[in-house]
Amino acid sequence: MMPLYSASATYASPEIKSSSNNPIATGNAASLGRLSSTDYHAPTAAPIIANNLLGQVPPPPPTPTDTPTTPPATTPAPPSGSETQDIQNQLNELKNPPPQDNANTFQPKSSPAFSIFNPIGFGADKNLVFLSVSYQSRTRFTQTSDGEAGIGIGLGDAVNSIGAEISYSLNSFGSSAGFGSGAFNAKLHKRIGEDSAVAIGWNQFAKVQFGGGRNGNGASDYPNNSYYLVGTKILRTVDDINQPFSRLALTAGVGSGVFLPFDRNAPLDRGGLNVFGSVGVRVARPVSAVVEWTGQDLAAGVSVAPFDNFPLVITPAVRDITGAGDGARFILGASLAFNF
Repeated sequence: MMPLYSASATYASPEIKSSSNNPIATGNAASLGRLSSTDYHAPTAAPIIANNLLGQVPPPPPTPTDTPTTPPATTPAPPSGSETQDIQNQLNELKNPPPQDNANTFQPKSSPAFSIFNPIGFGADKNLVFLSVSYQSRTRFTQTSDGEAGIGIGLGDAVNSIGAEISYSLNSFGSSAGFGSGAFNAKLHKRIGEDSAVAIGWNQFAKVQFGGGRNGNGASDYPNNSYYLVGTKILRTVDDINQPFSRLALTAGVGSGVFLPFDRNAPLDRGGLNVFGSVGVRVARPVSAVVEWTGQDLAAGVSVAPFDNFPLVITPAVRDITGAGDGARFILGASLAFNF
């Protein structure tokens, strides 16, 4: 059973044994608000201040007449040295606004996910830490429920260079494997323009085992060779992110291991590649709907970011809709993310 592998999404094992497969995308790039201009408009121009900060503009001289009825306008005195300095200070503040106090805020703002199981092209960077927990009502071919958790950090800069994620996935709370058993995962990602990103990743590159679980022997059933290459494109159907159906996210990739068609009798180290993909729609500002093909089965769900300024994302979904396992299964995940 697999929990969080990156800020992009959580991934699932083929669950040949009693593994539970954590499929919740509890921290993908959209959820973490890493889409910058995709989600937020550029700031408006600074207010026009010339007339009230740079001194009074002299009115035009009166039209000459033989008998002027009003006295000629007088030119105001130029501003003093202190007034000039005040004006310059205000101009500097407009050009270089002081940094905001983010001590009691989380950055970035929360947004719903647009993937459930599949990895995506976007990822965490700039010291972004992400946490995830998930629950599923039962694992494949069992009637046993289980939970997973994950923690990771994003480093680098995906816009100006390369972003990198390192995460540890706790695969079971003691049901399918010994508590704490899990694996490390890695991902490199790059932003291409404002609304596109690509990534390569390797899940389960280093495993940690702490004995068997209550309903399993503890042996890992997640392939060691789960590599992937993936790209994501965000389409703006409406400029205003607050409008319904304002964003459409398309993800397509190719991968090995866990992305291969499900085969209960296949060896864990089998080779080959298979395609996967996701479609996510921003139904409303805090809600997205997702349908995806994982390479093994069909999944569908919704993702909700209930608080605009607190990065909590909740994603209920259904896996194995087309019958890769022994029937559809309900899953529920939640995540947090914050910058150091």
